[in-house]
Amino acid sequence: MEDIIKVKNSSYGRYEELLIRRDNLKKEAFILQRQYVAEFGDLIIEVFEKKLECIKKKKTIEFCQRKLNYGKSIDQDELQAYLDEEMKEFQARLNDMIKDTESAKKREKVSEIDLIKIKKIYHKLVKLIHPDINPLTSENEALYDLWQRIQIAYNCNDLKEMEELEVRVTTTLEQLGVGNLEIEIPNIDDKIAELEKEIVTIMETDPYQYKFILEDPKAVEEKKQSLREELQSYIEYSEQLDNILENLMTDGNSIVWKMS
Repeated sequence: MEDIIKVKNSSYGRYEELLIRRDNLKKEAFILQRQYVAEFGDLIIEVFEKKLECIKKKKTIEFCQRKLNYGKSIDQDELQAYLDEEMKEFQARLNDMIKDTESAKKREKVSEIDLIKIKKIYHKLVKLIHPDINPLTSENEALYDLWQRIQIAYNCNDLKEMEELEVRVTTTLEQLGVGNLEIEIPNIDDKIAELEKEIVTIMETDPYQYKFILEDPKAVEEKKQSLREELQSYIEYSEQLDNILENLMTDGNSIVWKMS
């Protein structure tokens, strides 16, 4: 089955090698992102929550100042409705951050043996249905869906799913009657050059660059200290905003904070 795809281009070997390397780097970057979130997520969330508190207080001050400038009283129901709308996107982002952090902490460790099996299956499936190699994958809904599932399973190191997908791919290709399919990849040298650039970009940017922090205990502690300092700055700013708001409140007006 691995020989089902025959490629005419003499540069194909290099092209396939770069495709696999690019995908491996993307996977590594994905894992590094999750490790980074697992390591720093709680602190990042704490900083973001305090930042949102400051944003909410600033918006409250602006709302109250506008009302007072026009000699109007401050309706707390109106204020709350205004804040709920203004903070909606921020709150959604915070919820996503919390979910991502919880998910990253629950990641399961995979044995070296399983990782080798996963990589072997993936390399086989790349040869068969990678959309940059086999045009049928982009044209056939079943193959395209299988390829999307392969990407997810590969990134998540899901050996069971990869083994099942290997069977599904073989069966699907047989059902499609694909045999000894010859493919000529157009502009393969240009595509090789693009892959080489993409690989460099992945390695020079986050989240791949997170590895240099995560592999260095000193860098990890420095990052945490930086986040603690950022948190403290927001705490101090929040207190300043409280003072400004207190000075605005006259005639018995008050604000009850509900950080929902």
